[in-house]
Amino acid sequence: MTNGFEPKFLICSECKEEFVFTSAAQQYFVERGYTEEPKRCKSCHTQYKKMQRDQRDIGTPVASGSGFSD
Repeated sequence: MTNGFEPKFLICSECKEEFVFTSAAQQYFVERGYTEEPKRCKSCHTQYKKMQRDQRDIGTPVASGSGFSD
């Protein structure tokens, strides 16, 4: 146990695989003010962020959380 946190096992919303939300990652989330646990494993998160950047670079609006309103 580190920093008062214990590792948690979560399920990725994309690939449905189990991943570890480490003590260090939990501390990072708290320091940044994040209130929700991660939804994606590191691999899927990286792929998701790349897709968002690629869509933004070609001018395609991102569906959710894009900051654009109808």
